[in-house]
Amino acid sequence: MNTFVTRALTSLVYGAVVFGSIVAGNMFFILPLFCCVLCMLGCREYYRITSPHMNKILQVIGTVMGMSLPLIAAAAQIHHKQIPVIGTGGLAGLIALFYAIVVGTFVIMVWSAFTPTSSVKDSALALFGALYLGIPLASLVLIREMEHGIVLSLMIVVSVWAADIFAYLGGSLFGRYRIAPTISPKKTWEGFAAGTLGAIAVWAILPLVFEVGPTVLGSIVIGVLVSVAALVGDLYESRIKREAGVKDSGTMLPGHGGILDRIDSMLAVSLVLFILLSVLGTFLGVIQL
Repeated sequence: MNTFVTRALTSLVYGAVVFGSIVAGNMFFILPLFCCVLCMLGCREYYRITSPHMNKILQVIGTVMGMSLPLIAAAAQIHHKQIPVIGTGGLAGLIALFYAIVVGTFVIMVWSAFTPTSSVKDSALALFGALYLGIPLASLVLIREMEHGIVLSLMIVVSVWAADIFAYLGGSLFGRYRIAPTISPKKTWEGFAAGTLGAIAVWAILPLVFEVGPTVLGSIVIGVLVSVAALVGDLYESRIKREAGVKDSGTMLPGHGGILDRIDSMLAVSLVLFILLSVLGTFLGVIQL
């Protein structure tokens, strides 16, 4: 009971912060700054798990690079919002991200070239940690800046949570066939199917509430992709922990583990849906960038 109460309270607080940040959006840069905090904490966990002895300065470089991506994307999006390129300036945000990634990559190369104690493996891990967290969180910021972005962002978050909850319930009640027994033994195909139905239901029902959303076909396509991406994100983080021999990525969130344990699915979903909404937003019945 104590564990359940702890998990519930943590979920309520975390959910309120996430919803509040999305609603506020770029007002005082609240959502980008929140994403920066998530990136900082996530990078700390990622580097600790994958390479506990990584040079501290290299960790700082990777963390700063990752944290900069949501801020740069938001700033470019706002500054170029009136440029009629891919709608409301989404291309400007992507170009700014590209430049930031190029600069960050070069800085890591320079540091590794002139630091004998820095290994090539650590350099690669530092770079990937920044990209693994920074690009998806920047994608969420860019989605928030789309037309109807506040609704789309909220629906993404709710659908990811729905997929997780339905997958847990479906797997607990009907689960027999495991998806990846060596990586995450509790994940089953029955749970995945239930999670997919939960995600589709969110994208089918919430448009009735907000009066903005995809078509019926769009709801099915997005719901399936949310479920698949959430599964991939969860399994990838489980793979990281399995190879490192740890149960949780950290202890930041009581009852849930670390930041990575909480946002692993959201990272993959934000990436996939940013591309989907940007390219096929009109076809699916939602406004593209």
